[in-house]
Amino acid sequence: MNMRITNNFNQYALFLVAAILVCFVIARADDNLRSEVSAGQKAPAFQAQTLDGKTVNFPGDYKGKVVLLDFWATWCVPCRLELPNVVANYKKYHDKGFEVLSVSLDEMQQEPAILKFVHDHDVTWPQIYDGREWRGPVTMQYGVKGIPCPILVDGDTGVIIAQGEDAVGHKLSEQVKNALAAKASK
Repeated sequence: MNMRITNNFNQYALFLVAAILVCFVIARADDNLRSEVSAGQKAPAFQAQTLDGKTVNFPGDYKGKVVLLDFWATWCVPCRLELPNVVANYKKYHDKGFEVLSVSLDEMQQEPAILKFVHDHDVTWPQIYDGREWRGPVTMQYGVKGIPCPILVDGDTGVIIAQGEDAVGHKLSEQVKNALAAKASK
């Protein structure tokens, strides 16, 4: 009996390590593979429903703002590792005009798990979720191929300011700070 438990645990651990490695490979992929959009382009407009039942028109609802469109999933380790940075930047710059809109690539019937996750991790911004994973309309419209896939957008012009590696870690803070300063100087 103990041998069977040990074998099951070893198989589970091996699967978990493989899944984590796949997530890191996806996250570290060339930015051109993460999304088909790039800085300087107009962000594709869309309308979608958030988990709280509200309809969002992107980027139209974000006039006067700098918004991070953040493609992620609860199962994605790199997404989880970047989340405290996004939360910190949201808290630091939200009063100055920074917004976040997340698009979850979680599978079907994960709404309760997503709601618990965002509650437990102090995520207070809207979440778009349809359970279609990589086949969701917004995900496909942006050509998302790897996550996390952050896309920083000027809400007034709809132009993409930064995406991928240029919108994570300390670079996210720099990009948001610079974009908000540019808005303030107009």
